[in-house]
Amino acid sequence: MIIPPTGGPKGKMSKFASFVMGLSYGFKGKPGMVKTYPMKEFKGVVPEGAVVYYANKKLDVIQKEPLIYNTHIIVVQELKDQVLVEIYKDEE
Repeated sequence: MIIPPTGGPKGKMSKFASFVMGLSYGFKGKPGMVKTYPMKEFKGVVPEGAVVYYANKKLDVIQKEPLIYNTHIIVVQELKDQVLVEIYKDEE
């Protein structure tokens, strides 16, 4: 059993963990595929129609605009019959 990390008071799950868990369990009811890559492989080219989220896990922040320091970049692409989620993560 996977237990998501808790980052807040009273054992609440962090925003970052909640977001990633939500993507992995299904986006708009479609089956999904999640792939992870090192951050250095993100070239800044995003497929048309994809949504990019920038995250800093340490600060528990996720937004659509780049942060000063991103620990993760999450690209969500809705395909015809599934959702492709690419997570680029810092190697630290």
